Amino acid sequence: MSDSLDNPRNSELINCIADEKSDCIECELNGKLLCIIDKKFANRFLIGNITYRILALTIFVMSGLLIGHWWMLISYAIILPLTFLVIEPRLLCSYCPFYEKEGKCLKCWALRGMPKLWKYRPGPATKIEKNVMLIFGTFIDVFPFVGSIWGIIHFALNTTNNLFAGISLIVITILFLIVATYFSKILLGNACKKCANFSCSMNKVPYEIVKIFLEKNPKMKEAWIKAGWKDERANSK
Repeated sequence: MSDSLDNPRNSELINCIADEKSDCIECELNGKLLCIIDKKFANRFLIGNITYRILALTIFVMSGLLIGHWWMLISYAIILPLTFLVIEPRLLCSYCPFYEKEGKCLKCWALRGMPKLWKYRPGPATKIEKNVMLIFGTFIDVFPFVGSIWGIIHFALNTTNNLFAGISLIVITILFLIVATYFSKILLGNACKKCANFSCSMNKVPYEIVKIFLEKNPKMKEAWIKAGWKDERANSK
């Protein structure tokens, strides 16, 4: 991931992840950051993510059949696409180096294919943006457990009420827990330790790796320093 002085786009100081001419093989960060899209890993994440969301929606359907309400399903069905298509791309993805890649759709290992509705921001996200993103992210990830627990308790108190929906909810919840465990392993145990989106609240990339990456990308470094990055990250070491 070099700065490529002969690159005609170098005057724009495009970050090295978005620069197609970057020599990533010779980069000292090769293998330490998810700078290059590993299609196998990206596909595993995509399949896991889609499965997680389908199971979550199914949980709300079965819970609705058991309890007789549908507000959880409706609210989740509205907030889920709103988060992935609008909120997360603005509050999180637009600060990621992958967002500067050419094209109208995001080309990264996580939200690949999402429309790029916002401009790229080389600096870090603000604390308010991080907190708002954390709220929406927690909702779409954790709220399905609320629907599952509520539905199972309701079924346990009256097992003769819609036996099919009750048993289905229990089975789906078990599958959901398996997928959730998988995501915890693939994200917190791997991806979050190497993700190049340093603005994410879940990002676990060591300070020294962040520092090296910013040294290779002067436009990003300047934006991060203006936002007070040096003091904030140095004090949190």
